[in-house]
Amino acid sequence: MERNTGFLKTEFRKALLPVMVSVLAGTVNTLIDSAFVTRRLDAKALAAVSVNMPLFLIICVVGCFLGIGAFIAATNALGKNNIETARKYLHSAIFYSVVTGVLITLVGVFFSDAVASFLCADEELMPMVSEYCRVTLLGSLAYLLAYIPAYFLQLGSRAKSMTAMMAIMIVTDVIFDWFFLYVFNWGVGGAALASVLSMAISAVYGFIKMQINGGVLRISLSQIRPYDLFNILLYGSTSAIGNLMGVARIFFLNRIIYAAGGTGFLATWAVINALYEIADCIVVGVPRTASPMLGIYVNGHDNEGVRMLIRQELLSGGSLSVAFAVLITVFSGAIGSFFKLDGSIFFGILCLGIAIIIATPCSVLGSYYNMSKRIWLSNLSMIYRSFVFVVLFAFILLFTELPIWLFLPAGMAASLVLTLLAAMRISKRFKGGEHELSRVLLMDQYLENTGKVKGFSIVASDETICKASEDITEFCKEHGMDKKTAAKLGLSMEEVMTVMTRKSLEKDNDHVDVRIFSVDDQIGLSIMCAGHEYNPFKEAEEHEEDDFNLGVRMINKISKNCHYIYALGINVLTVEF
Repeated sequence: MERNTGFLKTEFRKALLPVMVSVLAGTVNTLIDSAFVTRRLDAKALAAVSVNMPLFLIICVVGCFLGIGAFIAATNALGKNNIETARKYLHSAIFYSVVTGVLITLVGVFFSDAVASFLCADEELMPMVSEYCRVTLLGSLAYLLAYIPAYFLQLGSRAKSMTAMMAIMIVTDVIFDWFFLYVFNWGVGGAALASVLSMAISAVYGFIKMQINGGVLRISLSQIRPYDLFNILLYGSTSAIGNLMGVARIFFLNRIIYAAGGTGFLATWAVINALYEIADCIVVGVPRTASPMLGIYVNGHDNEGVRMLIRQELLSGGSLSVAFAVLITVFSGAIGSFFKLDGSIFFGILCLGIAIIIATPCSVLGSYYNMSKRIWLSNLSMIYRSFVFVVLFAFILLFTELPIWLFLPAGMAASLVLTLLAAMRISKRFKGGEHELSRVLLMDQYLENTGKVKGFSIVASDETICKASEDITEFCKEHGMDKKTAAKLGLSMEEVMTVMTRKSLEKDNDHVDVRIFSVDDQIGLSIMCAGHEYNPFKEAEEHEEDDFNLGVRMINKISKNCHYIYALGINVLTVEF
């Protein structure tokens, strides 16, 4: 039997759209503000919103450090079968977000004018910039807390809740924008307030769904306390650096583009940048969809699973990014007219589309390096892509007769090439050794080279379960395991899969991934399947009178450890001997 992508592809596609939609939360808020401000006010008001983008990204930096860092740390904890540690990361994220949000709010109370002066040197724009800045700082707590359910709902496989959270944010933002700008005439400050209130409402909804769904997502007020801030910041550093570099990027690009074409170019850049932020639903959303599953595969040293998942990311991300690039290029004229821009923006949007196509594989690799604990390489890739090369090429193009917008594809291409070269250089250092690393993904190939691991996929049925049990027995013989161990593994496979087929899986033809491993003195079996949450090991202990669980009870007694976790809508069962 061979490993196939049936199970992986099904679970990845099931989560992809909700995750992509949730990534758009803050971006859509800003885009809606820009659209209402442009239609109700003018291009100068739009420029004021654009100038405040670095401030918004700084708040996102904090949200990434805390919310995303805790999410990745919790995912790795679940990959190691440690549910309690995952829950500690969730509660600590809430604690640190509240404390930080209060501090940023105080900055808004006392120093908002100073922050606005730093962001904008144009005296004509200053009143609007200051107004938008103040409201954003005062509402920072809503933005920070929204990161937590937006990410942690994915761990509970709550796709509908994630989508509903996003829908609530969009609808309420549109309603508030209309009232604040058209009814109350509150200007750009009203647009900023609409974003804050819509984000707060969606965050409240997300936390309510986390409580209702329970499990690893349930929040206990008594457990909200600081825990392992270092690991949270470490895992959140790549996304945070991306947003921090985004702040610096926009800060410098605003000035470079203004020097290249004045206020007209700056307004065009605001639209191009908004479209770039929308593309994050692909560039960021695709790898984020895969990250929890990567956590399970990476921590389980499942190289084959990692490769298949990366290929699925590249295939999905590549197709979506090309489609998005074609769409915005074809409708570039309509986009320019909607935002009342002077002149054609076709070439600028064409350059953006090419940049998005190149950025997607770069983002997929960076996310993988972060999950596989090569965080410095992930951070380096992010710095290249988010700041260094786009700003460098924009600065160079400023002194040439070439179109300034070429900095977008040129910067992304340079980032991807340098990331690949850095990875291959690391791999070269381990070439020929016992623990040789693969060229790009840098996976330790020791287990594969020694044949001490075997993975395969089956369709859940009595016939395939029996055939898989025979394959496991054959694997044990090939690696010199005694007949007793082989019999234990075969029995475990049959009994656990029979129970899961009857009690958890929704369809008889559902795909299941099975993996056998022999590492040092540890021999075991790992099973991954979708379906309803069902822990056969716990059920066997709690219902001893039920003969249906007799085989599982026997496995509990003869094995060293039996682990079960349910995350991402996936049952993960591990039996060790």
